[in-house]
Amino acid sequence: MVFLTHSGDGRMNRYPIRAVRTARWKYIRNLDPQAIHTTHIDQGNEGTDGRAYFDSWLRKAENDASAAAVVARYRTRPAEELYDVAADPWELRNLAADPKCADQLKSLRTVLDEWMKEHGDRGLETEHALPDPSAKPKS
Repeated sequence: MVFLTHSGDGRMNRYPIRAVRTARWKYIRNLDPQAIHTTHIDQGNEGTDGRAYFDSWLRKAENDASAAAVVARYRTRPAEELYDVAADPWELRNLAADPKCADQLKSLRTVLDEWMKEHGDRGLETEHALPDPSAKPKS
């Protein structure tokens, strides 16, 4: 089992995530699902570093329903995600609401809860307690 955390850098990558991965399954807990998901892909997108493609996604999404769906999927995340990575390596089918996967979801949810407790990780409370990475050190 592999445990994953994403606390962000306080600038571009700000979306807090916890996850656990087994050989077959990946369970993702998005700690602040009401927030807009952002990363270096869509932030700081001046084009000087080759990331101008996200702007093209936004332009296409204005008149193309399938492009709009891609942008929406990127920016909005559910509270929980569950993927059978053996059957769905691109993680396109979230199985968290699938009754057939309820036992797997419950099991991985419990494993992640125990790991977070063991490491003193209180989720969003821990995230809000982190120092601002953009703050200048006091001299």
